[in-house]
Amino acid sequence: MIEQSIVPEPLWPTPTLRIRHANCDELNLGLRRIILQKEGEILAAAKPTPVAGVEAGLTANWLEYNVLNWDYPEIAVFRKMVLSGLREYFKLVGNPDDPGLAIAGVSCWANVLRHGEYLAVHHHDPGFVSAHYTVHGGSEKGAEAHNLESGHTIYFRPGFMDRSHGGAQAGPTSPWDTDWRISVRPTPGTLYFFPSYVRHEVRPNLEGAERISIAMDVYVKRQNSFIHFGGRRWFVPRP
Repeated sequence: MIEQSIVPEPLWPTPTLRIRHANCDELNLGLRRIILQKEGEILAAAKPTPVAGVEAGLTANWLEYNVLNWDYPEIAVFRKMVLSGLREYFKLVGNPDDPGLAIAGVSCWANVLRHGEYLAVHHHDPGFVSAHYTVHGGSEKGAEAHNLESGHTIYFRPGFMDRSHGGAQAGPTSPWDTDWRISVRPTPGTLYFFPSYVRHEVRPNLEGAERISIAMDVYVKRQNSFIHFGGRRWFVPRP
């Protein structure tokens, strides 16, 4: 009798994971307070490295600190959320207990975008997986933004970022015409994982309050990265 051994092995699809956290208003209030407090401390001794069109602020000082290393109860809760989410993401790409998927180091920083500020198109390569957590979406009292795509993160399908038209004017419709550009509203409590090579941007914040998020890049053992995962930039989970 012929036996089959079926092993799903998606080579090119882009694995992403969205985790929504309910009842996290109190946590987000605490994270917002901590980030704005730390902003003053970090910028007082700023050593900015321009990135994604940003030349100042917490984003441009991403090499100088790590949010996951801050000593606050709210950060401890957030660390657990991140590590739990990473395990779920690893299930999409392999065995989460594979030694090759053990976390080598995590770079983690905060983004504070005030009215009119944005992040230009960029990627986080050579990380293995990156993530965004929305602390505050920018609209007053947490309401849905009134301005179209205010503070939205735009993810570009790999290989399709330069696509500018499709449909009838391009002849036969491509099956990718509707998803080459995915716009995601900044919803507090949402943790979004995606491969670090995915290009993305954050549209200008047109609301009255700060759009606050926490971003991170995760490196795993299988990458054999020539990086020393030590110092203030890196968080390394304990075994």
